[in-house]
Amino acid sequence: MTSPPPAAPRGSHRGQPARPAAITRIVPTDDLPAGVDALASADGRTIIVRRSLDQVSRRRAMREVMASVKRFPRLALYPALSAEAARQLARRIGAAISSAAQLAQQVASSVGEHGSGLAVAMTAAAGTAAVVTVVVTTAAPAASSGARQTPAALPARVTAPGHHKIAVARLAPTPLHYLGVYSGGVPESFAPVQQFEAAVGVRPNIALYYSSWNEQFQAAFARQAYDAGATPAVQIEPFGVSMADIAAGRYDAYLRSFATAVVTYGRPVIIGFAHEPDGSWYPWGASSVSPATWVAAWRHVVGVFRATGADNVIWLWTVNSQGPQAALADAWWPGPDYVTWIGIDGYFAARGDTFSSVFGPLLRIVSDLGKPVLISETAVGPGTGSQLAGIANLFAGLRANRLLGLIWFDQDQSGGRYHQDWRLDDKPAAASAFRADAGYLSS
Repeated sequence: MTSPPPAAPRGSHRGQPARPAAITRIVPTDDLPAGVDALASADGRTIIVRRSLDQVSRRRAMREVMASVKRFPRLALYPALSAEAARQLARRIGAAISSAAQLAQQVASSVGEHGSGLAVAMTAAAGTAAVVTVVVTTAAPAASSGARQTPAALPARVTAPGHHKIAVARLAPTPLHYLGVYSGGVPESFAPVQQFEAAVGVRPNIALYYSSWNEQFQAAFARQAYDAGATPAVQIEPFGVSMADIAAGRYDAYLRSFATAVVTYGRPVIIGFAHEPDGSWYPWGASSVSPATWVAAWRHVVGVFRATGADNVIWLWTVNSQGPQAALADAWWPGPDYVTWIGIDGYFAARGDTFSSVFGPLLRIVSDLGKPVLISETAVGPGTGSQLAGIANLFAGLRANRLLGLIWFDQDQSGGRYHQDWRLDDKPAAASAFRADAGYLSS
């Protein structure tokens, strides 16, 4: 609702991630999940490799899993265990990564004997569903084999490219863990995010920007976010195009190009598309598009990304708690297979606004959809009469409902109740109140 107008298409952390250390331990075992030839610890010191591989294949698997660890140092984590403990853990998490293993097998099968091998790194917490898997392949099919067959799971009108990388990554749905920010001036520069951090004294771990249709993925911004310990988040805004045409596949070339860049980036990316459809202020919203058309477009976008190999996307379905059709928000629900997290946008804009009045009604609706919830766009404005009290109430509601976290909309706007100066940068008292309540997030 308070998103910036569509931008024209656009053609740190103080140090880089630590480089993995040298291997100090190799654990051979055949008790690995199907399709996995090697696993590595995040620090690169321990390699668990399939015992039955021949010497050449074993070395290749070790090289490639180490390459994955170097490329994704924050994604890969495997504890340095004794061989027996490693075998027990592998059995325990085998079921949890079955989908990833199936993907690996599918990739390996489609690549055939011309494949370059498989590299998988994963993290698992015993007793939880928090699993991060990275699968990387760069091989093309044999020249004589013809075009690669489209996997049966791909949606209609979507075909897999002849050769591509596949990146699979997840963010743990940990309650009260995520603190994000949108600051005016991104994604051209990451400096506004750093300025927000300096003002509030808390480091965001989500950096949001808005992307016009036909604008490519801002990989440079994403890398800066990663170096600063943050996950990039993108709200793709389909201004100037038809949702029906998107659903019909007429913009698949653009979507594949965007998705390919996300795969190349390789780390988790939070992506929303056509956000706040239950509002009337966007051309893809309730005043212009039917829920059925909107849902078809959402599903198609997700399908194209998955077909291109971009399984490192956290799909954020975003509705507005103050939209005219907020009570019917579930009419725009694409289904659990197409959504990772639910996002709710809402603002403390007037006197008397509270977490309960702003978010409560919609929370009761989306809580039945079975997905983690993030307050995906919010702020407390001066129009409330007391930003300090509003900030405290916002975080109290976040804690009481055990939500994932929030993304603060830190921009100066003007033009009505929902377009105020939401910034904290030049408001020391409000920034101090924010810091007192937000300090437990993003840690």
